[in-house]
Amino acid sequence: MEADYLHLVVNHIPIFSVGFGLLILVWGLIKKNTSILQIALTFFLIGAVSSYVAMETGEAAEDIVEELNVASHDVIHDHEEAAEIAFWFTILTGVISAVGFFALSYNIRWQNTLFGILAISALISLGALLYTAYQGGKIFHPKNQTSNVEIIPEHNSYLYVPLFNQLT
Repeated sequence: MEADYLHLVVNHIPIFSVGFGLLILVWGLIKKNTSILQIALTFFLIGAVSSYVAMETGEAAEDIVEELNVASHDVIHDHEEAAEIAFWFTILTGVISAVGFFALSYNIRWQNTLFGILAISALISLGALLYTAYQGGKIFHPKNQTSNVEIIPEHNSYLYVPLFNQLT
């Protein structure tokens, strides 16, 4: 499996794990349930680890995409810079999650403050990850496009309705 394809597969894991982790964290805080909070912390740790994997595969994918000459260097650079910022915020969220496991295990009295900070960190991480995905979506990658797709003319389309076309 080539690095560019692997990057396209892996880069969604941090987004979904941090997003679901944030939802589960809020649910755990509302329910005041330690087990639910532990699940959220696990999602954040998965997000941190997968963010690292996405960064590493992205470095290798960058070389492949630059060789294909399908995107400007500036577009690739913007995506890379956004990814680096998202990576560090996601790592920070993972570190706070590890501290959260400690706080839950020993029933530390400042754990509510810690989980509030974790929620803010996760929200920032999710925003940074989504912005990174937006920047990555600007990179056109023809290797992943099918070349045998036939464009159907409008009048042969299943959606062709003469009355609607006359109204528009």
